[in-house]
Amino acid sequence: EKHACDSAQTTYEATFCSYRTQLTGACSLYDQCRTSTTTEQKEVHESVRVAEASRKAQYVAATHINCLLGVLTASPERQNILLEECLSLQVLTSHLNIVYHAVPEGSGCDASPVATFPCQESWLQ
Repeated sequence: EKHACDSAQTTYEATFCSYRTQLTGACSLYDQCRTSTTTEQKEVHESVRVAEASRKAQYVAATHINCLLGVLTASPERQNILLEECLSLQVLTSHLNIVYHAVPEGSGCDASPVATFPCQESWLQ
């Protein structure tokens, strides 16, 4: 019976060690993936912010140009009035705003169930 018990204990410990390896590996992979994608999100946000500012500048410039072209094609009596309107034109760009979402909270990975494992002093006690 001791042999059967020793065999069962050996099998249990080997299985536990395999489970521990898989769990700690999965936790490590999760942490690496999260770090990588968080960094990627920050880089994408920076790039998009630059593009957003550029698009807004282009939109403002195009709106002013379109207005000034209207001055050039207007009758001489209306050109001064239209020019003043163009020079004081406030172009709204809020419709071009982009929402930048924060990094969501991670779900984490709990490896505490395998913190104590075979062959450690705390396991043997």
